[in-house]
Formats: sequence, structure tokens, C-alpha cells
Amino acid sequence: MKTIVIANQKGGSGKSTVTVHLAAAAEHAGHGPVVISDTDPQGTAGDWFNQRKKSGFDTPLYAPLALPELHAKVRDLDAAGASYLFVDTAPSLGAVNADLFAIADFILIPLNPTPADLRALVKGMPTIRQSGRPFSFVMSRVRPNLRNNEGAAMALEALGMVFAARMHERVIYAETFAHGKTALEIDPKGIAASEQMALWLQVRDKLI
Repeated sequence: MKTIVIANQKGGSGKSTVTVHLAAAAEHAGHGPVVISDTDPQGTAGDWFNQRKKSGFDTPLYAPLALPELHAKVRDLDAAGASYLFVDTAPSLGAVNADLFAIADFILIPLNPTPADLRALVKGMPTIRQSGRPFSFVMSRVRPNLRNNEGAAMALEALGMVFAARMHERVIYAETFAHGKTALEIDPKGIAASEQMALWLQVRDKLI
């Protein structure tokens, strides 16, 4: 099992949106079983899972993670046959996320391409680097044709690898949390579904 921790110390970066969509994309691609876990006290990804069950979807699965049993729980999921574990995190890069980084095979960092988000990211980079885990950035909540976009991409390239696939600001993503469906179920042939599948395949390539 490969564990992917989605992290950024700034709120509003799109962590939960990335988590649930990539988990769904992995299942749609036939790369499951996929498990998600939500360590953010706000519980956005966990709430999405509950809504998804009400909508009649059985995948991805959900497993709570508690720090005292973190390593044992990951071993149990691996032994049970899970292929991927996606972990949504709180908007902080303190001790809790440092513990989560220790179980990560890969850290994915969504970033809204604004100067404020870039400044916040730079402050959190020492914790990410100290983990010793491979990491990459994905630009999220991207608005088309903004000058910030390419400037942010260049700044991120200086810090680490940036995925070519981007998540744009779309109503369909915001609607996800109302009913537990993702863009891949709402509009399977739409542009949002395409960018999610492209992002998942690029992430997966880093884990093979």
C-alpha cells in the first residue's frame, strides 16, 4: 500500500477537494482498493464520505487514523489489501502533520497560486523537507489567464517538482461536498473529470 499525505499549512488550499477527487480517480482507473482518512478536525473529507454512502457509493473506503496507533493502523490496512491510502490533514505543519509525514510514501501539496499562499508555503517548507519524504506541488483553485499562475509555477519549481496537471476553480468541485459525488460521477466526460484523472496518473507515476 502507498500512503499519500495531502498537506498545506494554509487553509483554503483545496486539500480536501484534492483528497476526495484523487481517491475517486484512483478507483475509477481500477487502481483500488482505495482508502481515505481525515485527520483535519473540520472533518471535510469524512463528511464527504458519509454523504457518498448516502448517495449509494461503496468506494473509496474510509478509515479513521489516531496518532497513538498510526503505524499499526497503516500496517493493518496494508495487510487487508488496500492499494492506496489518501490522508487529508489539518491546515498546520506542526507536530501532528510531522507524525503523518513519517508514514507517507509521498506528500502532495496543493497550492492556490497567490502571493499570500506562496509566502505561507515557504514558512512550512522546512518541516516538509525535514520529513525526508518525496513531495510535489499541484496548483489548485487556479483561475484562467491570471498573471499569478505562471509566476507561481516558476516559484514552485524552485522549491520542488510541480505537476503539469492543474485543478481549476470550478463550481463542480464545490458541489462535491453537498452530495458525496465527484466530478468523475457528475460529468464523467467533462473537463474537471479529465483534469482529475490526468493528475491522478501523474501522481501514480511518482509512486511506481
